[in-house]
Amino acid sequence: MMKIKQAIKRAAAPQEGFTLIELVIVLGIISVMMLILIPNLNRQREVAMKRSDAALSRVVKNQAKAYAAEKNRPVSSVTLDELKEAHYLDEDQVQRAENKAYLPVNDDDASQK
Repeated sequence: MMKIKQAIKRAAAPQEGFTLIELVIVLGIISVMMLILIPNLNRQREVAMKRSDAALSRVVKNQAKAYAAEKNRPVSSVTLDELKEAHYLDEDQVQRAENKAYLPVNDDDASQK
């Protein structure tokens, strides 16, 4: 009876670590997952940047229209610096708009009025 208990204990005893083949399989699975995920993440980052730029462009145009209406001026005469000084845009928005060369009103918008 004691021999059977000892045999069961040895068979049921936990292993002390992973085997080399188990580690290689896990690394292979992780590398395949990374090959699938990384291109998708880069694509999503590009989409997010485009959406962010489009949103910033809309914000600059809308704030310029509001500022122009408040000051009874044409929208085409509003500058980014004026919007910043009047607190219609914050520092980060002005800096990003200047880097992207956004103007409060595009030439297309000015010709429609």
